[in-house]
Amino acid sequence: MHQLPLIVLGVALLAGCQPAVAPAAVPASSGQEAQAVLRARAEPSPELQQAAPAPPGALRAVLALTRHHWRLASAVDVGGSRIDALFVRPELPLQLDFNASLVSVGNACNVMSARHAPTADSLSVEPFSAAMTPCADPALGRLDGEVAKRLQGRLAMRFEPGDRPRLVLVNAAGDVFTFDGVDDARVAPAGG
Repeated sequence: MHQLPLIVLGVALLAGCQPAVAPAAVPASSGQEAQAVLRARAEPSPELQQAAPAPPGALRAVLALTRHHWRLASAVDVGGSRIDALFVRPELPLQLDFNASLVSVGNACNVMSARHAPTADSLSVEPFSAAMTPCADPALGRLDGEVAKRLQGRLAMRFEPGDRPRLVLVNAAGDVFTFDGVDDARVAPAGG
């Protein structure tokens, strides 16, 4: 019965015999230097101070773009004529897929992608890059060129809500592209 308190006492004494760990050497500094370091940590960099928050319309546009696969339903030039070169394979319509910074083009000859920046009513698309593998069908090769030519730069953009939402893009030449939204199973439904 007396052994347990002696064991506890012995452990406590041994613990007290451990050498103390010396604190790391810290150079002495003035109070002003310490406050400057704290201010530097608390204030964002000048680049971040100047950056404006994204307008609410741009955020809504990104959310709408990323929630669907966008399949080309119609494309007409400024004169109202159908742009047949974009409908090489009607069973596999041209498809746009967006994430926060890239748009990719599917159902063409090559997979193409470009950086994009939406606002509430426009979409700026940088020049497309693609793995330029030769296309067995020359019409598919022309499709890639038409996409790269017609769907870049600043495009006017609007969304048409409905059971099947629509994305309408208009380029600087006046070509109008209408895409049907197809739900993307990877994305939670709106409000969900």
